[in-house]
Amino acid sequence: MARLTTKDRWVFAPYSLEERGERNVPLIYLKEAWWRTVRGSTGYFVNIPTRPSQYYPVEFNHNFVCWTEITWNAPQNRWSVDRPTGPDYRCDIFEDKVQTAGQVGPIDGQPLPTPRTPAPSTEDEDEGSERSDNTIESGVPGNTTEEEGLAQLAESIHINPPAMTTMTEPVETTAFLRREVTDEINPHTGRRIERIANVVDDEAVDTDRFAGTMCR
Repeated sequence: MARLTTKDRWVFAPYSLEERGERNVPLIYLKEAWWRTVRGSTGYFVNIPTRPSQYYPVEFNHNFVCWTEITWNAPQNRWSVDRPTGPDYRCDIFEDKVQTAGQVGPIDGQPLPTPRTPAPSTEDEDEGSERSDNTIESGVPGNTTEEEGLAQLAESIHINPPAMTTMTEPVETTAFLRREVTDEINPHTGRRIERIANVVDDEAVDTDRFAGTMCR
């Protein structure tokens, strides 16, 4: 049984377009059609080397999933859709290759999705993380290079204790006069000479000190 194409099911009737379609055909339906600019017209073209013009414009009908041959109608200033593409266009789409909406895959003119690269294995890292977690939970600090450096830095810092300040408390002293009568006679008064000494009673001094002597 022969495979049917989309144009075999299409009861075609000519129609026209005011302007050419966009670059939005699924890649699985492109066949020999390519988006390019030829003689000032931009759209899909098929290269047919055996024909005089070589490049021939085509349009994709999304409703019937089929390529069509088009020509420029100058009097009406529009594009005429004449027929589905013939065998020499090599653009037939088999019915069993038609996909439902949302399953057609990448669209022409749009960037292809970048495949995700699987992440490298982190088996060793995970084991290291588990060991680290166990250390933290058990309360045993890890002997790391950073901790050793901090310990050495702390040992190298010497903090001098503040200098002791000697506080001297004032000593209370008591001064008094001591009167002494001598055997000497004052020639002017005829009286014995009395000497008065200014004596300081200091707890730190064991002997009395005389600051001066007064005579009268």
